[in-house]
Amino acid sequence: MSSKNNPEMRGRSTELRKFNGKEVKPVLYINGSARYMAGAFDTGEFAKDAKGNPIPYKQI
Repeated sequence: MSSKNNPEMRGRSTELRKFNGKEVKPVLYINGSARYMAGAFDTGEFAKDAKGNPIPYKQI
């Protein structure tokens, strides 16, 4: 049965972004008052800037 709302029929909407040659996926980062979508590798580690803070996904 097919449906216009079936997620499998939509296909992949966008390509994942890359940071230092590795693909990162968007994950929700919550730390006190900071709450944003950050980039994370498949290992679960966040993509971090020079100060060690997680980088927002939209900046990758």
